[in-house]
Formats: sequence, structure tokens, C-alpha cells
Amino acid sequence: MNCFLLLLPLSLPFQDEAPTVKIVSWNVENFFDVWDDPYRRDEITTPRFTTESRRARLAQVLRVLDADVVCLQEVENRFLLQAWVEEFLPDAGYEVVLLEGNDSRGIDVALLSRIPVGEVSTFRHLRFQDAAGHEQRFRRDLLRVSLYEPFMGDIYVVHLKSQHGGEQADLVRESEARAIAEVISGARKRRPGIRAIVAGDFNEIPEEKTMQVLFDSGLIDACAGTESVTYNREPYLSRIDYLLLTPALAEVLIEASVVTALPNIKLEEIADHFPVVGVFGGEPGRTMRRR
Repeated sequence: MNCFLLLLPLSLPFQDEAPTVKIVSWNVENFFDVWDDPYRRDEITTPRFTTESRRARLAQVLRVLDADVVCLQEVENRFLLQAWVEEFLPDAGYEVVLLEGNDSRGIDVALLSRIPVGEVSTFRHLRFQDAAGHEQRFRRDLLRVSLYEPFMGDIYVVHLKSQHGGEQADLVRESEARAIAEVISGARKRRPGIRAIVAGDFNEIPEEKTMQVLFDSGLIDACAGTESVTYNREPYLSRIDYLLLTPALAEVLIEASVVTALPNIKLEEIADHFPVVGVFGGEPGRTMRRR
């Protein structure tokens, strides 16, 4: 009796499809709790806390976007963010990452991830000089979160100095940009080919010096050329939120856009910024671990 071995091509259903990773960055505008923090100037925020209705609408947007990683700006603290995720996004599979930054009002940068989280670090204590020779530090933070498969890279979440303060504010923001460029350049030298993204609210339009410093360092604007604005309040309609990519990550960029509209959701009524979304190819042969 003759026996035959049937060899099936590896591309048949026995192999998972190549994974993708969706990353969202969103300034959620004064995401504060009802409690007065005696160590922060949270009482000057208007409105002073996020209502139940707005918390529900913020969660609705994230459900629709269905991102694997969400980079957030203007969150007051980890306790508020963790409670919100548990109440409004209990089945989304998000792990919460937030370390306290330097902002006097208490607004922090944060990250939600379905992808397993590795090393987390803060640059809040980093000191650097501005163009006038004054010592500066990140007004909020540069938060670094290393993620495992399928992303296998680093997410840096930022929120640079606001436009308030005129030329002095410009000096601070430009010095923050130079510090970020040095951090990323150092990471690329240590690990050539690193997949990394700097995501957040940079408080500056693409043509100005703050952003040019970052572009000149080799970071790539995922939404370059778009005419969409990210800050949605008159009269300051402008694009000031970005996904900046190392060349290795830019190679696997599938698509990126500013989300200005969603069905039956008025984004302008939820926050003064629109979300920015990027979709990337995952590491070959790796699969997403959903929780």
C-alpha cells in the first residue's frame, strides 16, 4: 500500500494574517476629577472636572476608533484614568500607564495599551538649556513606554509648552523639541532600526522652528501634507498634534489621518483637539495578544 504525504502551503488558514497596530493620539482637554489637589493648581481649570456625560462620550469615541494604543494628553491623574477605563471601557483590554509630570495644574500625559507593556520611564527630571542659555525642563513630560509584540518598539508621549507666554514660551517649546530630538537620536544610535513614535500635542504648526528641529533630526510626520486641523477652536484652527516616526517605523506605516468626524458624534463638543490615528504593520510572524 502506497502512502502519500500532502504538503499544504503555509499561507493557508493555519497561519495568522500579518498583524497591524493602530495608534491614536488625542488631547482630551482638561480631563479632571472632582477633587481639589492641594499640591496642584487644578482649581483654575474651567470647567473644573469632567462630567459623567463627557466621560461617556470620550469612551464612545475610543470604542469607535478601536485602537491598540491610545496616547492621551491633559489627564489629571492615574486614579481618574484607571477608574474611567474600568467604568466606561471595561472590556477594551487597556492597561493604564501614567506617571506624574511637571505641570503646575496637574495635567499629565498617559497611555492605554492592549499590547503588553514593558519598560516605562519618565524624562520629567531631565534638564536642558534653551537658546538663551536658561535651564529648562519638560513642562509636562516625555513619557516612554516600551511595547512588546506585535509593535516591538517604543512610544514617546509628549505635550509641549503652550503658546501662552509669547517669545519666552517659544524658547521653552524649542528647547523641549531639541531635548526630544537628542533622546530619540541617542536611542537610534544604541539600537539602529528602532521602531519608535513620538505622539502628542506639540502646540506648534509644521512650519515653525519647534517642528523643524524634530524633522531635521530624522523624525517623519505621519500626516505630512494633510490639510486637516487638529486644534478645532476658532480662531486658532491649526495642526499642532502629530505622530512622528523613526525611519524604521515609517517603513511600515499603512495609513495615517486626523479624525475630524465620526458617525453621530460631534467631536468638537467633546474636546478642543481632534484625534490623530496611524496604522502600522506589526513585526512579521508575530500575533496580537488580546486580553
